[in-house]
Amino acid sequence: MKILFCGTMVPEEAEYRVKDISAAGNRFQNNMIRNLERAGYEVASCSFLGMNIPDGVKKQLKGNYVFKDSGLLKGIWGYYRLLKRTMSDTEAVICYNIAYAWLILPFMAKRRNKRSIVIVADYSESVSYNKIPGKLYAKFQLWSMRQFDTVVGLSKRVRDKLRKKQQFILMEGGIDEELYNAFSYKPHEKGTPITFMYSGLLDRVTGVNLLLEAMKQVKRRDIRLLISGKGELEDSVREAARADSRICFLGHLPYEEYIRRLQGVDVLINPRDMSLPENQNNFPSKIMDYLASGKPIISTKFVGWEKFKENVFFCESSTDGLSKCLGNAADRIIDEEALFCLNREKAERYMWRMQIERIFEKV
Repeated sequence: MKILFCGTMVPEEAEYRVKDISAAGNRFQNNMIRNLERAGYEVASCSFLGMNIPDGVKKQLKGNYVFKDSGLLKGIWGYYRLLKRTMSDTEAVICYNIAYAWLILPFMAKRRNKRSIVIVADYSESVSYNKIPGKLYAKFQLWSMRQFDTVVGLSKRVRDKLRKKQQFILMEGGIDEELYNAFSYKPHEKGTPITFMYSGLLDRVTGVNLLLEAMKQVKRRDIRLLISGKGELEDSVREAARADSRICFLGHLPYEEYIRRLQGVDVLINPRDMSLPENQNNFPSKIMDYLASGKPIISTKFVGWEKFKENVFFCESSTDGLSKCLGNAADRIIDEEALFCLNREKAERYMWRMQIERIFEKV
């Protein structure tokens, strides 16, 4: 089967050079394409890049890419023409989220008798926007979502927004075998600081501000907090690292370095602020990486958290909730080899090869 994949990704080696790209989203898309090909599917990809792409990166990109900086309408028209050409000899079309460049994609697929699948990794409802254009865009996205044959949601709440007979598959994320195989159990070295780590987007939606405030309330000196990533709160993280010697800002890490850092820490953190409406229709993909590592995990209660209550130490989505977990973690959850085995066993259920099978078993 030949599949057309519509997304917003760049090659992983160029990811760190594109300031506005979501590292988690980019890795999700590249992982999915790579594992589709491993499963025997032929994949043609078409990327619409609405963020600013450095000229040096543009020269490296090979294949089907359309850039917004050529002009919004011109870019959308160019992408539409590209879709028409590449869709002709495919059997199914997959798109990652619903960008404005392919709002009419399910209609194009239906007209050509192609199966259409959308992966809803992140959807902000109209209530998340303050201005009318944003609210209208959210409604158009929802209208488009309801036209696809199959909707793959990272949150179970996406199902509530679909037509009754629309096929829905819950898929919180995927774990690549190479990532999974990079970890083995290593006990904490006694007498050394307990090292926590957060890696991801640095903004209020992911709760980085809550994490920084929580560290101020934790009085223990035998802990360290590593933070990596990029986003609007980078300056706040740098300032916190200057003020508190327990905090270290690593910047945006290449993937190999990210894995190396995960291997060396003791506890992993997901501080996502679940009081925000933007977080109701997504899933923190870092949880998949964290499970694969086997490390203890501290997290706020994301949608669907009940499935992971044996694997993750959950706290309230607040500064106080996070600070209590950080303060108590060193005493409660270090050196638990049983937890390592439990998390690794859970991770095996989310390997990409199995997720691909789930999506296509009915296509």
